[in-house]
Amino acid sequence: MTKNIFRKIQKNKTNQKIKFQYKKNFLIFKEIIKVLKILKTSKNILIYIPLSGEIDIYRFRYILSKKYRIFVPFMQDKSLKIVKLRLALNKKSFGVYEPKNSFLHSHIDVAIVPVIGVDKNFKRIGHGKGFYDRFFANLTHKKPKIIFVQMINGKTEKNLCEDHDIKGDFYLTPYKKYFRKVNKNDRNHSCINSRFYRRRDWVCSR
Repeated sequence: MTKNIFRKIQKNKTNQKIKFQYKKNFLIFKEIIKVLKILKTSKNILIYIPLSGEIDIYRFRYILSKKYRIFVPFMQDKSLKIVKLRLALNKKSFGVYEPKNSFLHSHIDVAIVPVIGVDKNFKRIGHGKGFYDRFFANLTHKKPKIIFVQMINGKTEKNLCEDHDIKGDFYLTPYKKYFRKVNKNDRNHSCINSRFYRRRDWVCSR
């Protein structure tokens, strides 16, 4: 199976499961809050303005903003930059809504990223434009923890991605929750592995 075929299958499944989306949004939001509490050091959070069929974390932005600084992606050439979330939003390329450009330079601690699927190696399958891949590849400061989110369970045991595709740390769906086993040199090794191994509702992806 190719990545493009997998995308088409996943998009068809998503269109069939679009009912009761608010409940799914809320379930994922609750799990994100739990992960943020375990990571503790998280202050700057990257979310996104959702497209149709994507988990809508944006609707909970006011709750998040009480404790965290919220940023969203801003398309710039063939990559992304992060800008502080401010209203009003403008519709840009590919039907994406964005706030106005900002020249504020800041790092992010956690990035919440929508996916169409996740492959065997916990790598992201997106829309194929490569914006997120280039953005994370160009980060000069410490890489943030990455939380993948999706309305359906799109985890496959096939190796579909390439070296440049980004790898997540968590993958949240309304049906299953996954975390990637981190190595011993990671400063969050103990808090992630020990806390999540004890939870039967989480699946470890190695």
